[in-house]
Amino acid sequence: MKGHEEQYEEDRKKDLHFSAVREDVVDGCVCKWLKVEREGDEPVPCLLVHKTPAPSGKLMLFLHGLDGRKEDALDLKPVVDPLGFSTLAIDARRHGERKADMSKLSPTDILAGFSQTIVDNRLALDIALQQGWALPGKAVLVGVSMGGILGGVVAGVDDRIAGAALLVPGGDLAGILGKSQHPMVAQFRGRIPGFVFRAIGGQLASVDPINYVDKIAPRPLLIQLGKHDTFVPFENGMKLFQKAKEPKDLVVHDSGHELPVDRAAAETVNWIAKRLPDLA
Repeated sequence: MKGHEEQYEEDRKKDLHFSAVREDVVDGCVCKWLKVEREGDEPVPCLLVHKTPAPSGKLMLFLHGLDGRKEDALDLKPVVDPLGFSTLAIDARRHGERKADMSKLSPTDILAGFSQTIVDNRLALDIALQQGWALPGKAVLVGVSMGGILGGVVAGVDDRIAGAALLVPGGDLAGILGKSQHPMVAQFRGRIPGFVFRAIGGQLASVDPINYVDKIAPRPLLIQLGKHDTFVPFENGMKLFQKAKEPKDLVVHDSGHELPVDRAAAETVNWIAKRLPDLA
């Protein structure tokens, strides 16, 4: 399996283009469903959301959580509206329009999907910059849960991201897989013999944000955690924060994996105003 950095370098050299699928207006926002395509791989379903009449050039690249989909980006409205951002989101591999029965996939297939999702998000950012949906230096990444984990990798390897806000992420994927009480993760764990789990440890490293989060600096990082989180255990979120370099900010909520929406949104808006004032 190719690493995501190698795969991205190959894919970005291919003819990359997008096509419109449909368009609708939701709560005063234009929602455009798109397909990003390049030779030799499946199309990447995307959703671009912006206020009329056109994207602002300030962009939030949104990465959804496990079993989520790109339309979850519409939940960012309390963050993007006060700041005038547009939002771009893709369906992660095996999710949304690309949904597959995770229980029937091998551990190697699932890890490959994570790696390819990292590439797909970077290719979507390529399109956004080409089309002017994002202007240089004005793209912020927001990732939730699985999206926070993979987003920590994306922001670490792609310096076009001006800053990253990661909600309920974690580092040390082997530890997360071993302890998470998320039903899908528990089911996945139960299907892996111990020797197989040890064998995939090396593959986990390439998609584990613990190995990339320090590379986000000197760009700012916000991590928000739930103190009682059992899906992405709190201690794994703290491991990730401790590995990160300054400038970094931590908000701990008295919650589980589901953060209080209003407060998490307010903390994100305040963080952008503090750390990225040119985008506020």
